[in-house]
Amino acid sequence: MLPGKDVRYFCKIKRRCTMNKKKIMCAALISVMALSLAACGNKKVDYGMNGGSDDADNAGGLEGQLDIPDNCDVTFDIGESKLSSITLKDDDIEVPDADRVYKVGFDMVNAPCSDDELKTIISRLFDETSEIRWQDGDAAESKEILDNTIASYKADIEKALASDDPGYAELLEEGMKRWVDERNSIDDELPIATEYKINEHYVAESGGVQRIFMAASDNEDGGGYNNYYFTYGMTPEGEDKALVSEVPGTESTYEINVVGEDIYDGDEKNPITEDEGLSSAMKLLDNLGISGFACTGTEEAVRAWTGGTYGEDVIKKPDGYRFQFGRKIDGIDVVYSTDIDTVDSIDTDNLTYKGGVDKAVISVDKFGVVSSTVYVYADEDTFDKEEVKLLSWDEMIKAAGESIAKYYKDHPTNYGTVEFNDVELAYVPCADESGNKYFVPTWIFSQNEYNEDYRCDMPIQRVYINAIDGNYIDIVDNMKKIGMYEETGRK
Repeated sequence: MLPGKDVRYFCKIKRRCTMNKKKIMCAALISVMALSLAACGNKKVDYGMNGGSDDADNAGGLEGQLDIPDNCDVTFDIGESKLSSITLKDDDIEVPDADRVYKVGFDMVNAPCSDDELKTIISRLFDETSEIRWQDGDAAESKEILDNTIASYKADIEKALASDDPGYAELLEEGMKRWVDERNSIDDELPIATEYKINEHYVAESGGVQRIFMAASDNEDGGGYNNYYFTYGMTPEGEDKALVSEVPGTESTYEINVVGEDIYDGDEKNPITEDEGLSSAMKLLDNLGISGFACTGTEEAVRAWTGGTYGEDVIKKPDGYRFQFGRKIDGIDVVYSTDIDTVDSIDTDNLTYKGGVDKAVISVDKFGVVSSTVYVYADEDTFDKEEVKLLSWDEMIKAAGESIAKYYKDHPTNYGTVEFNDVELAYVPCADESGNKYFVPTWIFSQNEYNEDYRCDMPIQRVYINAIDGNYIDIVDNMKKIGMYEETGRK
């Protein structure tokens, strides 16, 4: 794994599944019950590349060692939390396919990367025979992209005038001026790259496809993490025009089925298989020297060719896939606290998320990687594993009962009851008072609710329980210690 490689790739992807937190008062009051357990036999789970799980004989794994049940129905003591009840009911406890667990010390990657490191990365991404050219990092786009954009504007202006809509044509003229000015500032022939620095564009072309790489760093003082952006143009221009030859000035963009929207309802098949797309995505990670990532989700991508009278979609076709990756350590997921905006017991109004996670989102078509966003926070070369013994399931549940009640005493919620419906074992990054960072095995208790607007589950309650000692981990305080959140000063 390359030093200093916290890597972010730029891509055109719809909004993530988050929303502003809303305080919700729960009117229902439920009588407090004594602690109770209802559990079935141990579950055998094996995580695959796509983050799913299949039954497998794993009696010697964690579920056998810790007597983890297949499902559970627990009522906890409310303690001094002022809640009416705290329950956990999960019909499908997923257990990682692992038989050993560690406390893993690590350092975050160094930033910014050196010029030599950047040159190594670019040489891996581009074909060695490619002629790599340099472009000022302040430039908005490459000249080819700008030329296509201007041509599209001109075509739409002609259509507006032909439709007797001079007002819209005038608006388009104003909008085009920015891109014309930008294009006039770019030479037809970009200079050959002779040195490599962050915050600059590096451009190469192969098979009619424009490839652009940009490297940047969030923290120039070296105390943060690096970001690298990589993307290239869509399909060769000739193929785009062949698909919509009757429409001048067309361009193609990607629409990703992020939240289950029906954006394509035809019967055409994807030109590549999911396995072929995954192979291209994994090759990109390998070229960057990134290891320890596993695919956790796949979505079919749809390409939309735009044109028509006012630039509307002319044609849509399935064309490739969007893959999501996350870090795993010996079969166990690493989870970062990035989706806490909807958690009611956490006041995020005065917090700013600073970034820094181990994940990737890569879009692929039949020509290879179209666009990608990759974040690398932990430097795998610094991992220091110390095998640890976890509390058994019953021991953990007993300790969690006290810790969860204490958590809600310290962090009140506007809900009258807490009804956890999901519990999972994962690694969570933590930091001690001295700033030393560790991945700690943690039971994550969540109350998820389905949001119709965003069409996905969102956590309205979440508590972290240290799987080693049963104490709760303060999510926000911990994230501040590892440098992922800071106070905004709005309060």
